[in-house]
Amino acid sequence: MNCPNCGSKYKQKMPQIGKHMNSKCVFCYTVFGIKNSKDCCVYCSYSNKLCPEAQKINTKNK
Repeated sequence: MNCPNCGSKYKQKMPQIGKHMNSKCVFCYTVFGIKNSKDCCVYCSYSNKLCPEAQKINTKNK
Protein backbone atom coordinates (compact mmCIF):
# COMPACT_ATOMS: atom_id res chain seq x y z
CA MET A 1 0.00 0.00 0.00
CA ASN A 2 1.06 3.57 -0.60
CA CYS A 3 -0.33 6.09 1.89
CA PRO A 4 -1.66 9.21 0.13
CA ASN A 5 -1.08 11.30 3.26
CA CYS A 6 2.49 10.55 4.40
CA GLY A 7 3.79 8.70 1.32
CA SER A 8 4.81 5.61 3.27
CA LYS A 9 4.89 2.28 1.47
CA TYR A 10 4.05 -0.83 3.42
CA LYS A 11 2.87 -4.39 2.93
CA GLN A 12 -0.67 -5.31 3.80
CA LYS A 13 -2.26 -8.69 3.18
CA MET A 14 -4.85 -8.39 0.45
CA PRO A 15 -8.07 -10.30 1.15
CA GLN A 16 -9.07 -12.88 -1.44
CA ILE A 17 -12.78 -12.28 -0.96
CA GLY A 18 -14.70 -9.03 -0.66
CA LYS A 19 -13.94 -5.42 -1.43
CA HIS A 20 -12.37 -3.04 1.02
CA MET A 21 -13.51 0.55 0.71
CA ASN A 22 -10.92 2.03 3.08
CA SER A 23 -7.63 1.32 4.78
CA LYS A 24 -5.58 2.78 7.64
CA CYS A 25 -1.92 3.71 7.26
CA VAL A 26 0.29 1.79 9.68
CA PHE A 27 2.60 4.82 10.07
CA CYS A 28 0.46 7.99 10.25
CA TYR A 29 -2.89 6.25 10.97
CA THR A 30 -4.72 8.18 8.26
CA VAL A 31 -7.83 6.39 7.02
CA PHE A 32 -8.12 6.64 3.24
CA GLY A 33 -10.60 5.35 0.71
CA ILE A 34 -11.00 4.70 -2.99
CA LYS A 35 -9.23 7.30 -5.13
CA ASN A 36 -11.53 7.39 -8.17
CA SER A 37 -14.69 5.79 -9.50
CA LYS A 38 -12.77 3.44 -11.85
CA ASP A 39 -11.22 1.59 -8.91
CA CYS A 40 -13.28 -1.13 -7.25
CA CYS A 41 -11.50 -1.07 -3.88
CA VAL A 42 -8.73 0.63 -1.90
CA TYR A 43 -6.17 -1.92 -3.12
CA CYS A 44 -6.84 -1.03 -6.76
CA SER A 45 -6.36 2.65 -5.83
CA TYR A 46 -3.25 2.53 -3.62
CA SER A 47 -1.50 -0.79 -4.19
CA ASN A 48 0.97 -1.81 -6.87
CA LYS A 49 -1.26 -4.83 -7.66
CA LEU A 50 -4.93 -5.13 -8.52
CA CYS A 51 -7.24 -6.99 -6.16
CA PRO A 52 -8.12 -10.63 -7.02
CA GLU A 53 -11.52 -9.67 -8.45
CA ALA A 54 -10.02 -7.00 -10.73
CA GLN A 55 -7.33 -9.47 -11.82
CA LYS A 56 -10.04 -11.92 -12.91
CA ILE A 57 -11.84 -9.22 -14.89
CA ASN A 58 -8.61 -8.12 -16.61
CA THR A 59 -7.79 -11.72 -17.52
CA LYS A 60 -11.23 -12.21 -19.11
CA ASN A 61 -10.94 -8.98 -21.14
CA LYS A 62 -7.64 -9.98 -22.76
